[in-house]
Amino acid sequence: MAGLYEIWQRAEVSRRLDVLSGFVAMCVAGDDDARRRLAQLVAGADAAFSASPPDLVVASECLDELVWWADTEWAGHPYRPVEGRPDEADRQTRDYAKDLRHAALPVHVRDEMGRIELSLEVGFLALCRQPGLDCRIREDIFYIAGRAAMALDLGHLEAAEREIRRMEQVGSLEPRESR
Repeated sequence: MAGLYEIWQRAEVSRRLDVLSGFVAMCVAGDDDARRRLAQLVAGADAAFSASPPDLVVASECLDELVWWADTEWAGHPYRPVEGRPDEADRQTRDYAKDLRHAALPVHVRDEMGRIELSLEVGFLALCRQPGLDCRIREDIFYIAGRAAMALDLGHLEAAEREIRRMEQVGSLEPRESR
């Protein structure tokens, strides 16, 4: 199975290809030659991704050509997609990466991840609904829940379960009185 960095790179190129090819498709709707050119670029990227192992260099070259084409032809277009702020681009790429990683996992692992994810969500919501929860404990719960979610994203099921237990333990602590 591909490493996490390779999955992230593939997700980033895929995300950008999807967005930009959709924009270009809208712009070239009436031009058969341009539509063929776009179809060839997208097919080239798809073939590169489908290769074993995936050829990220070729897919990136297809993306670069698509970016150049869009920059040349439609730079001032009001609907030309622009790269989001780094945090937004990373959130979108993370969604793509999760899908790629999820598809590469065996069914029994995906089922186990679903069970752990449900346990995390139910436990997190139950803890957040506790009345009179100390602000610091609530912050710790949010932080630990984030760590558990990140562990799931990375496919570390044991770490996710360990963080869920830790979150439950922190949520059961009584706030200390100031001295």
